[in-house]
Amino acid sequence: MKATTVLTALLSLVALGGSIAACDDGEAQPPAAVADSSADTVSGSDGAVTLDEGQADTGPTADVSPPDATTGPDLPPDIPPDIPPVEDTSTQPDTTTQPDTTTQPDAPVTPGEPIDGDIRNYIFGHSLILHSPTANVPRWLHALSQAAGHGYSMSGQYGFADTHATNLPPFAQWGVPDVPSAWDDDSGLSFADSNFDTILFTAANFRQYYPPTGMDPDVQLPQTTVESTLAVFDWVHAAEPSGVRYVIYENWPDMAGYTSADFQGSFPSATELDAYHSYTLGAFHDWWLAYQDAMVQARPELNVRMIPVGSVMAQLLTGTLAGIPVEALYEDDAPHGQPTLYFIAGVITYMGLYGVPAPDDFVIPDDIDPGVVALYPQIVSEAWTALENFVDADGNNRVW
Repeated sequence: MKATTVLTALLSLVALGGSIAACDDGEAQPPAAVADSSADTVSGSDGAVTLDEGQADTGPTADVSPPDATTGPDLPPDIPPDIPPVEDTSTQPDTTTQPDTTTQPDAPVTPGEPIDGDIRNYIFGHSLILHSPTANVPRWLHALSQAAGHGYSMSGQYGFADTHATNLPPFAQWGVPDVPSAWDDDSGLSFADSNFDTILFTAANFRQYYPPTGMDPDVQLPQTTVESTLAVFDWVHAAEPSGVRYVIYENWPDMAGYTSADFQGSFPSATELDAYHSYTLGAFHDWWLAYQDAMVQARPELNVRMIPVGSVMAQLLTGTLAGIPVEALYEDDAPHGQPTLYFIAGVITYMGLYGVPAPDDFVIPDDIDPGVVALYPQIVSEAWTALENFVDADGNNRVW
């Protein structure tokens, strides 16, 4: 089954009354393998399974303090159910493929200069990258690249660092309407055959209450976030030894501990949002800095980069975009977003991947909030400046 068909089938369940719910259950053990659909039929997945009764309201009702430093939120898993079995059950990449002859970036892009060639992107992600056919980041990576005269194609899979490491080899689960596919699992091609040149990887958004190099004190996962990510990157590097960029996508944090809103009849207050954005720009962002630093230290040869999507978005939402209605941005307290939120995330991600400002003549569709449309030039300018200024202690840019 093609990845687009899989996504369409899963998302059709939503239209019939389901909803794509929150990200993960801090108490659940990861499934042994994605191919075992019985282990993956869990509530709250990106595969359009609704929350179990009693799980919908899991956060504090009035506490807007940062999440507890020792315990994590109780959220449902982000692994979609009923995923078709993966035919290739080997744990090592295929080493019999032909050499890659496509143009691929061997080094970080130079800011202000387009990359030499199109992007073939594999995403180890979850619903803060792909939530629905219209609320997702690849939609905008493709649309913006087309407007700028670049090419973009993609594939990917749902999970978190630990489940991505468990479910190697990768498989072609993701497909987005109108976005070219970089890997069709009906074709018989392996991951290595598909010549991916950009790996986009994001971790869970609710495990920042312990360090990325530390063990989970609650779930007792078998590896740290860094160790799980290294397992994935090492596998990819064995499959594609050169010409691949490794990019961390900094997402945005769980909002359940900051609001009592149900996102139907009520939405977060200004005070709640201020506390939430302060956390995004503070301790949450610091976790991602430590995450990238640890990855660079462990695998300097991979030159792991990071796009600070969540923190740049928080800067915009507390500044230029402070007047955008919250209901135009967030769908729930996971928090999954409306198309407008993923549009903002997509603009930031596009500029981080391509190394150029988003095209100023881009025609924005009608499903994006008109206030955001009117401020598009400012969004591009401010986000681009933030990416240019995103440097480490030695002054080296963390994006490029």
